[in-house]
Amino acid sequence: MPQNVRSVRSAIAAIVIAPTVATVTPTPSVPRDLPAQSIQLAGTTYERAQVLDWINDNTFAIGRWDGSITVFRTPANGEYGPVITQALAAPSGHGIEMLVAVDDKTIITSDGVDRLALWRRLVANGPLSFVQDLPYDPKFGTADSATVATINGAIRFVSGHENGFVLIWRRSTGDSFELVDALVIHSSTPISSPIPLRNVRGLVAWKDDYVIAGSEDGDLVGIKLSEKRETFRTRYNTSAQRGINSISLFGNWLLVANCSVGAADKNIGLFDLSSGKPVLHDSKNLILDSQRAQVFNFDAILIDFNGTPGFFSSTEEGLLWQGKIDGDQLVVTGVTRIAPDGGAILREDSRGDMLAAAAYQIWLFKTR
Repeated sequence: MPQNVRSVRSAIAAIVIAPTVATVTPTPSVPRDLPAQSIQLAGTTYERAQVLDWINDNTFAIGRWDGSITVFRTPANGEYGPVITQALAAPSGHGIEMLVAVDDKTIITSDGVDRLALWRRLVANGPLSFVQDLPYDPKFGTADSATVATINGAIRFVSGHENGFVLIWRRSTGDSFELVDALVIHSSTPISSPIPLRNVRGLVAWKDDYVIAGSEDGDLVGIKLSEKRETFRTRYNTSAQRGINSISLFGNWLLVANCSVGAADKNIGLFDLSSGKPVLHDSKNLILDSQRAQVFNFDAILIDFNGTPGFFSSTEEGLLWQGKIDGDQLVVTGVTRIAPDGGAILREDSRGDMLAAAAYQIWLFKTR
């Protein structure tokens, strides 16, 4: 990485967070006549985060591939960084691939190939407790994404699944959720990829009664929930070799993150929805090492920079990119290293003044 790569926007600053620096003690030389180590590895922890969402303005939860869930609160004056308040585990033991807060007391997570897990604070500001499984047909596969949408103001929980399905859930008795619809949205002509996947990696609520899905088969799909039908289907890139990793919505702007293959490809795209379907306005390849064969954009989100649309994006070089929308163009304004490699999951709090980025470490950034 070039020596001069650093954040170029002073408005974003990590708050009381810095990597822990370990003291290294010189290791004495090993005598040559000692035998080679014979112990066998039986396991190791997996520290990388998979999913993240804010429960309220000072509490967020992180799910990991090892099935663990960690709840943090933001630091108070004099504290070093995010403070762990609770540690949980998926009832099934499967990795957490989806975690979304329904409200400030309820979250829903993936829990294997045939169920979701419902968690709730049983008392105000208390710990989360597992409430119940929300079962479904295993043909849908593990939940990869979800969003909270509405139909005429009534809440719907919408989940996207690995086999190309979108499930629609409504509140039921006992403040639970029941499955009411399952829609097949996978493409009949998926992208040409060495690993053909159908995972619905991105879901966003769009106006009342609509959601937009982004899938690893390469399609952006608009869905009218009350009528259970597609309103549009668009290939995000007609020459795409990899699918969609995440989508984000701000007004009529839709941001798409994907993996770029080769120097001519792009890994982030800006679409305009004002016509009722996505129209590409700009795309970029967020990359420093141009010799890489491909660069994953793991996550990208649109945010409000004091009235001006902006974005953050996390790529596999361990970099957090910052930028703005100038007219209808994506303009990069800064880049910061937040991991030795690999991307992070990004989420902004509901007040719009703090960004959480979770990879190996958990970072908080002030955005205004």
